[in-house]
Amino acid sequence: MRLLVDAGNSAVKWALAGKDGIISGHRFVHRDRDIAAQLTLSWGALPRPAAVCIVNVAGEAMARTLTTWTRQHWSLVPEYVSSGSTACGITNAYTVPETLGVDRWVALIGARHQSGTAVCVVDCGTAVTLDLLAANGQHQGGLILPGIEMLKQVLLEDTAEVRPAAELQIATLLASSTGAAVHSGAVYMAVAAIDRIINDMAATLEQDLEVLITGGDAGTILTLLARPAHHDPELVLKGLAILAGET
Repeated sequence: MRLLVDAGNSAVKWALAGKDGIISGHRFVHRDRDIAAQLTLSWGALPRPAAVCIVNVAGEAMARTLTTWTRQHWSLVPEYVSSGSTACGITNAYTVPETLGVDRWVALIGARHQSGTAVCVVDCGTAVTLDLLAANGQHQGGLILPGIEMLKQVLLEDTAEVRPAAELQIATLLASSTGAAVHSGAVYMAVAAIDRIINDMAATLEQDLEVLITGGDAGTILTLLARPAHHDPELVLKGLAILAGET
């Protein structure tokens, strides 16, 4: 049994995986929290895995905490995945392959193995990333946009009279409060950009695309997209399971 870990900028997703794929998956928010305590709460009762495979975009401090915890509790040194030029049937478009975000790379692997056509992978997290994968597995490149919360923070930092909404907001076209207007504006900005980019990507390939969407804000964005998209919250973990099985 392997422990698969997707350490993002705001949350850690993890799952146990065996020869038949992912068995169970979980998530916890780590920003401004005691990460080691969260790991103990999440993993303390697990049996010792055969290996720990990690996708980490949360920085060196996160890597040190994860490594320390797995060494102390299981005497295991985790394997940190990195982007490469080729893997699992896909080819990286980046001139310097290792500079492609490893979460994007692993998500592309997951997408390749569940889609037989050209696909756009949209990851809606702290940042929004879009990557285009041709039907032959050739990565075409992609874009990075600010995520919803980042867009809201930029506006709030530079406008003295605007305050964030105290409650969780649902995006609405005609907001009736300033806080709701800020939230809805950020959501609609992200949705409009994603729709336009996907259309332009499809035109570049001169064929229609399957769209896979993942990440913490995927559910919010999915409801407003003009084009159909398949929501896969565990896309990175699925790609990691495939990659770990071939290494």
